[in-house]
Amino acid sequence: MKSTKDFDVASKLEMLVFLETFKDIDVLNESELFKTLGVKDGSSSGVKTWKKQTQDRLVSNFKDLEADALSEVISVKANPTFPELVLATKKLSNELPENLKNWYQNSKSFYKTYILECLRLAAKSNKRTSEINTLDPTEKNGFESKDKSYLLTFDDGPTQKNGHTDKLINILKEQHLNGIFFLSGDKLQQRIAANGKNNVASMYGENWIGSHSMVHKSHQYLPDWKLQIDESNSIIKDVFDFNNKTFYFRPPYGQRSPEIINYLLKNKQPILLWNIDSQDWSEKISSQEVSSRVITLMLLWRKGIILFHDVHPKAAVAVPAINEYFKDCQIKWLKPDEIQ
Repeated sequence: MKSTKDFDVASKLEMLVFLETFKDIDVLNESELFKTLGVKDGSSSGVKTWKKQTQDRLVSNFKDLEADALSEVISVKANPTFPELVLATKKLSNELPENLKNWYQNSKSFYKTYILECLRLAAKSNKRTSEINTLDPTEKNGFESKDKSYLLTFDDGPTQKNGHTDKLINILKEQHLNGIFFLSGDKLQQRIAANGKNNVASMYGENWIGSHSMVHKSHQYLPDWKLQIDESNSIIKDVFDFNNKTFYFRPPYGQRSPEIINYLLKNKQPILLWNIDSQDWSEKISSQEVSSRVITLMLLWRKGIILFHDVHPKAAVAVPAINEYFKDCQIKWLKPDEIQ
């Protein structure tokens, strides 16, 4: 991509293909949908909420497109309503140039998987919370960011010395990027024991530190969740300086409860979720596929908090590739203190 217009044209096309696929799935009645998702006793309200939020986000995103991008490839009127966007998707199969036909088919296949992925989380929200929706106004998931603004986040570390965490930190420095590392208390404890508190305190540079609790288990139904949070916080605060910095918490798997949220807020520790999951943890996709997935979702949602994991090697490959891809598009990589 060579310009902001290129970004907007690509973003427009991604949104149209997403919407076309969204409408194809939306024709399923509730029983058919839950059967497709493999979900029993799912949450109708969770699904309806996600669908409505998604429609509103797409309409809002189209309003952020540059005027000269609206007529490119597939024409869309300025400030379209949702029904007008649905009509615009009908042009895709007939008006796309030949060189985009293969991309179109691949994109439809990706979005079918991705939409069902989101709907499955929404359908399960009555029993298992996740990043699919916020439970409290203080929670952030990336959709509250400004257009074309993105935050990098990394979970589950640190690894042992000279492992994936160290390599990733060096790459971020080379790329002039930073983000938030959500540390697991047990792994931090191991790293301190091996390398000393001072070495760990200095290794993260300009990146911020958050808590991912003591153990990587769902806290929603964990009896001793309070102990796990407190123990991890104690270890982290003994190492890192949080003067004038917000100490964010990211619940393992994004699973939490109103009780957990209220406890954290009393400790001035807001929850930071995500809306772009790189899935770099999956053995089924390569580093290149991780990059492609994140790029696609950045174009679709036009803003967000990106989830990577520094205990896996793919982030160190994907982040520079993504940064290079968008280098001429004037996107904004948010610094942690710029979170809205």
